[in-house]
Amino acid sequence: MTSNSLRLTAAVAMCAFSACERTQQVLAVTYCRVDADCAGGFLCENFECVPKAAKTCDNVNDGTPILQPTPHTVDFGTVTSSQPLEKKVLLSNIGNCTLTLFEATLAKGDAGVACAFCETNFPKEVFPGRNVELALKWTPGEAVPQSNELRLLSDDGEYPTFRLPIRANYIGSPSLTAAPNPVDFGYVAVGRQGKRNVTLTNRGTGTAPITISAIAVDPPMGDFEVVQPMTLPRTLRPITQDTSALLSFEARFTPRNAGLPDGGGDATAALVLTTSEGELRVPLQGNSATPPRATVTPAMVNLGDVRLGTTVSRPITITNEGGAPLTVRATWGGTRPSTDLSVAPQAIPNVAGGTFTEVQVVATATAEGPITGLLVLNLNDPARSNLTIPVMANGVSGPGPEVVKLEMTYDNGSDNAFDNDVRDVDMTLEHPFGYVCNKRNPNPMNWGSYGQPSWLAFAPKEEPERIVLADARTDGTYKVQVTYAQDCKSLPTALLAGILGISVDVLVDVLTGGAVPIPGQDIGRLIEQVCLSRGASAVGVKVYVNGMLIAEKSTSLGRRGDSVYVLDLVRRNGTFSVP
Repeated sequence: MTSNSLRLTAAVAMCAFSACERTQQVLAVTYCRVDADCAGGFLCENFECVPKAAKTCDNVNDGTPILQPTPHTVDFGTVTSSQPLEKKVLLSNIGNCTLTLFEATLAKGDAGVACAFCETNFPKEVFPGRNVELALKWTPGEAVPQSNELRLLSDDGEYPTFRLPIRANYIGSPSLTAAPNPVDFGYVAVGRQGKRNVTLTNRGTGTAPITISAIAVDPPMGDFEVVQPMTLPRTLRPITQDTSALLSFEARFTPRNAGLPDGGGDATAALVLTTSEGELRVPLQGNSATPPRATVTPAMVNLGDVRLGTTVSRPITITNEGGAPLTVRATWGGTRPSTDLSVAPQAIPNVAGGTFTEVQVVATATAEGPITGLLVLNLNDPARSNLTIPVMANGVSGPGPEVVKLEMTYDNGSDNAFDNDVRDVDMTLEHPFGYVCNKRNPNPMNWGSYGQPSWLAFAPKEEPERIVLADARTDGTYKVQVTYAQDCKSLPTALLAGILGISVDVLVDVLTGGAVPIPGQDIGRLIEQVCLSRGASAVGVKVYVNGMLIAEKSTSLGRRGDSVYVLDLVRRNGTFSVP
């Protein structure tokens, strides 16, 4: 053993048996593994704490700071979710002396990318062999490819301004919609089979596709089944990009017994759609115990005398004495139904088994004499598919002023059924000082002595539209305006119902003011996006005063948004006329 070794052994022995605090402190400061083991102002280099100042480029031979970001390009990829994403970037100093970061900025401030690190205090030191981390957060916005750039200003001799590319591509969010939803077969007798066509569409945004890989029924061995399409798996582009992107198949309900263990006749299951975005479950429902059975009272409605310009209503009661829900659609029969007669609501909700609903039959007299009509109730009662109720009233004169009725019709395909033609024209009556009566404001109460107007449109296409102006006691000039609300001449009903995720019946309910929570502007936008062809529409407006036709004007509207004042209605010395 050498003399130096003997001295070291003796020193260790002395520290082991005495309070050798100073020697212990020197040993703890001298050796380290990471920077945190060293006191402030020191770095850990080769297991030894050294002053940070020793690593400045002025104190290092051939000192060269080198900035190396990892990764060299930040790519958020192609995404179909609108949720924010985050990517981390390491800024490493692979040189041999301290690197100074002077600034970090984004080239574009409005590209959806945020950098919290860029807002912190600068300059920042990055010591040799070390790094700092920053996070870039991207919030998808418009469904288009986006790019940005992170600019790093440092004392790197070769790249004092390092440009880090940022790329992102939000292609929209897919959204699979099934129509109808739920799939309701209604009443089907035991041993019979009910069929419903189900249409799948992608109501997503941008160009984001969705893939349907499987269609099944849960539980699998019940009364419901599906006819498997031959094209699975099937990828659907958004319907706004490809109007042919529909997948249709048939669902069936074949009840095997008339009742369930609890004595009921309702059957339920779920249609399970397996997609690239997860599962979509659509309820299946039907009834086999008791069919809907409708009774309507009274069998005839007599509204009696109705003074000109006033409205009288009487209720009819529709009772479902069966088990399955009763569907009711009200129309007016005859060759020229009177627009003085109407029902409220026009879209009648389904009547559950053992319950009833009331519908108001309404007469608004605009002419003296008999007012007659046939109210036809179309039913899903297997015993009778429709029921006709005669309606009568008698318009009588009164002491009030003249009553004006405006009737507007327009070219929109078939008038008595919902077809592929979804053109729509709206009529507005504007009083002498600019107040209006129309679809959005059907019963204004602020016209004062200029009368009491009311607007009404008839199912299923809001055509004809009718405005009645009663109790006008002040002379002035009123204007009648027609506006082309929708110019889509050809749009398959199944396609429109599919993109809305509703049945055609419910769609008619929406278009006629039914209580379905789908904003009208959303329907308008969807029609605009997927319309197959457009067309002009011929519009006619008739003006009646106390039942006498005094004027008839026609015009043509070329495209959506067109608006025309079709006529002036002038009241002078208590008498209405059309110049």
